[in-house]
Amino acid sequence: MKVNLRLFSVYRDIVGSKEMIVDVARGATLGDLFEELLHRYPGLKPLERSVVLAVNRDFADSETKLKEDDEVALMPPIGGG
Repeated sequence: MKVNLRLFSVYRDIVGSKEMIVDVARGATLGDLFEELLHRYPGLKPLERSVVLAVNRDFADSETKLKEDDEVALMPPIGGG
């Protein structure tokens, strides 16, 4: 199944695109997708612990199940003061 991937900031720079369509297996989780991205783009590995993940504009964790046409976002940590 296909999901829409949006990348922000340094994640966009490493992957070389701000958006892409990614094929994932039925029943895949957000963690499965991120592991595949780490395999394809090893430059993401040092940022693995700081990435903020969202599915359909809601923050999500690695156990979130993905569905066809979901929008997944990889973002840097949110700063504040």
